[in-house]
Amino acid sequence: MKLIQTIALLMLCTNAIGSGILGAHLECKPHSNTISGYIITLSLYVDGASEELDDTIQHGFVVKNDMHWETEGIWRCFSTFGMRRISSTKVQQDPVRCGGASTREVFLNIYEAYIDFSGVDESVVSNGCVLAWHSLLGYRGKGDKNFVESSNLAEWVTTFIPLPVVDRIFSTKKSSPTIGAINNFIVCKDELTEIKIPAADVDGDEIKYRLSTPYAITDIEFPETDLNIRVGHWAWADGYSEQNPMQGNPGLTINENNGEIRVKPTEVGQYFIGISVDEYRNGTKTGTVNFYYTLTVVNCNEQQIFDKDIYKDTTSIQTLTLCQGSEATLTSKQTFPDPQPEFQWTKNGKTIWGANAQSITIKEEGEYQLLTSKIDGCPDSFESETVRVTIMSSSAEMDSIPPICDTTLPITLHAIPPGGTFAGAGVTGSTFDPKIAGEGKHEIQYVIEGSEACPTSVTEREVIVSRSPTVDLVDVLYTSRDKPISIGVKDSLNVAYRWTPPDYLNDVTYANPTSTPSRGITYMVTATNAYGCVGRREVKVKIVESILIPDAFTPNSDGINETWELKGIEGYPKCRVTIYNRWGEAIFHSTGYQNAFDGTVAGALQMPGVYAYKIRLTENSPELTGALTLIR
Repeated sequence: MKLIQTIALLMLCTNAIGSGILGAHLECKPHSNTISGYIITLSLYVDGASEELDDTIQHGFVVKNDMHWETEGIWRCFSTFGMRRISSTKVQQDPVRCGGASTREVFLNIYEAYIDFSGVDESVVSNGCVLAWHSLLGYRGKGDKNFVESSNLAEWVTTFIPLPVVDRIFSTKKSSPTIGAINNFIVCKDELTEIKIPAADVDGDEIKYRLSTPYAITDIEFPETDLNIRVGHWAWADGYSEQNPMQGNPGLTINENNGEIRVKPTEVGQYFIGISVDEYRNGTKTGTVNFYYTLTVVNCNEQQIFDKDIYKDTTSIQTLTLCQGSEATLTSKQTFPDPQPEFQWTKNGKTIWGANAQSITIKEEGEYQLLTSKIDGCPDSFESETVRVTIMSSSAEMDSIPPICDTTLPITLHAIPPGGTFAGAGVTGSTFDPKIAGEGKHEIQYVIEGSEACPTSVTEREVIVSRSPTVDLVDVLYTSRDKPISIGVKDSLNVAYRWTPPDYLNDVTYANPTSTPSRGITYMVTATNAYGCVGRREVKVKIVESILIPDAFTPNSDGINETWELKGIEGYPKCRVTIYNRWGEAIFHSTGYQNAFDGTVAGALQMPGVYAYKIRLTENSPELTGALTLIR
């Protein structure tokens, strides 16, 4: 269950990645050497620029067939499985007549997994089950013209397989329909296109094709067992529907018998197409493979006028002067529909590796130019105007300043070129005093007055002044010999502790370790924060020898047990002893116990009975309390 929840959380926390998956379907077939095993195959058609291309693992889901596997609702997932990539092959696409060979690289990634259903409860799989896949890398994102844009829906690719079970033995092992390789991902506007979806069934069942609305995950629930996935459908954009997924004349249709798609597109753009391949046995539908397919309509014969200027902010430029150490962003403002073209910046006619966006941040001299290619999925390309960048010196540079403690002596600041001025909290001349600056983050500036081209050059460094930890700890603690005592630091600090010496301690790194001393000892605790600032404090642990406290005495003038004798109290000359009568009035108090209580107060005999006492042996020792009986 934890694995299912972990994968589900990943499904909820993904980011939009665009339409990198151009086609996906799941297939299954019985394993030849087992009674209840199946081989699951996931076919992913991946854009060559997509992050999905390099994924070696994909995750699948096994969903109970609650008889609504073709409807929206809550699907109960009772298992997950991992599929390993077994191949990745570049698709050799058919050329498009309107612009030569396709310019969108597509790869077919094949993933496989083995599933054994023998351990699954018969009630779960008796009606068959649904195999499903969803990309954990991200939502489908923007770009599909025929669906309402959504930032939190993920495609949910499914395959239904029947698993008839009798006494936990699979009575019939069936394969799902298989779909062959697809070679068409780009079609031409205003040209009649025919694309064959090659499907077959090894069991000899009848195959039927139909258009369908792609499933989407809308929510995930975590009951006590398994996992509930709320499944819905993608919302069609205005003018589109399940039977009209692409604008055309004629519109897009699929032959239910041979899987041939025919369309003469009338609008360019990217389209997300749902295709269901159903299998029938004796007139009854027994399974379905859902195939999701991305088609891009281009118009490569159309002459386009491009904005070839390069801009800094909103201004078109051909020359740019920068101060040394500064930077600027150059950008092209030409807009393009999906799929986006390829961009490549050059400097002095040479490729800048990794500079493949429509903008570039530059800080070096040179002549910069942007090459835009594969526009609208076509071979078209154009070069921008050249921007000549010149760098002027006079930039200020200052050494970094590591985090510093508030107890550190003033430090010297270093910067180049010389002759500038330092400024900031705690700065005097070229020194920085952390005590004056105080705790916190401080910006230190170094300013150089320059030429007209670079009138002022300013650099900044951040310095963190950390307050040294203050350890809140008593000076002296008292305990009996070999009796555990907690050394109580009031730990409200995010610091690391170290106690020395380690004698008698249960852990030298705790804020509140326990000591079980057999002798008196002095500990030092060192508190170090994340910036290396240190605070120290000592605590003395003193051994308190035990005393014998009798619970009664008999001051009756027989010479025996005439006073309340506290054996061992002579070792505590500053002890405090107080005795209370039944009304809570103190009748006896003594600092030191040189004169034992004899049952009288100011010469007056006290009545027999029970009296309360409190004894504190030392200033910080615990108070001893109890009852004393006076007998006459």
